[in-house]
Amino acid sequence: MKPRLFPLLWACALAAASATAAAQSWPEKSVRIVLPGPPGSSPDRITRLLAEHLSKKWKQPVVIENRPGGTTRIGAEIVARAAPDGYTLLSTFVSHGMVKLLYPETPYDPINDFAPVVQLVDTETVLVVRSDSPYKTFAQLVEGVKTRGKPLGVGNFGNGSSFHFYSLIMGQGAGIDVLPVPYKGEALSLTDMMGGHVEASFNSVGTALPHIRDGRVRALAVLAPKRSRVLPDVPTFIELGFPRLRAGGWFGILAPAGTPRPIVDRIRTDVQAILKEADVTKWLRDQGLEPAFESSEAFGQSMKREAGEWEKLIKEFNVSVN
Repeated sequence: MKPRLFPLLWACALAAASATAAAQSWPEKSVRIVLPGPPGSSPDRITRLLAEHLSKKWKQPVVIENRPGGTTRIGAEIVARAAPDGYTLLSTFVSHGMVKLLYPETPYDPINDFAPVVQLVDTETVLVVRSDSPYKTFAQLVEGVKTRGKPLGVGNFGNGSSFHFYSLIMGQGAGIDVLPVPYKGEALSLTDMMGGHVEASFNSVGTALPHIRDGRVRALAVLAPKRSRVLPDVPTFIELGFPRLRAGGWFGILAPAGTPRPIVDRIRTDVQAILKEADVTKWLRDQGLEPAFESSEAFGQSMKREAGEWEKLIKEFNVSVN
């Protein structure tokens, strides 16, 4: 080994030791988790549950900051610009990867400007109508819309969101005209649907489930690889002949790019330990959320793959935020 390499190797060893020491003492102050959605949504509920557990584990406050709008862009931009020290995190969902495709002027890259930390859950999505709707099954919904010749208004949590695309794919597959109606959050979409302002809505199972159980809304189809354990009588879109509607999405935690790897590993390890707790696992599964335990690298690779799939869908359906 050449003598001049020793200083470089020594510097690298010191940097690694310093990063490890920083992770061991982290956090030394409150941690902020930015959520690009409104209170009351499924991502909001799980993030607040995690914050409660992490505050106890880290012995520091974990504060949730709701920043809805812009298909996750508003909240994500805050985190992209934050210091990469682990004290500002992003709790986001599947639409994160399509922001740059929909808003070319977005001043950050949803993949390269973030460090994937941990996927929290795989999610299930459900199509619902009001309980007094004349449509008791998905087949009746399709037949009714075809007969009347008027588009089906379907609420979603934002123009260009994953739920927006689900409605377009559904309309294409069923041969019906669909009018996607955007809101700043899925809870708002569901509320407006129950108020009669739109006929149907795509929602996370966890968000819709209380209203399904109290008889205010009716579930017609679930978007998931298999039937939901909490809605076992509701068919999947796959069963109904829609193979493109098979994956409901994910929730996960990201950090600004450049966040030290020991801190990323610390957060992932602590979060996954919480997800494995029996009461937390049950709480999640009771809402149609399945805990995920992939590595940070695997989570990042799936985000990159999905971004490519979103790009194809945006071109296929000619979706524009304008």
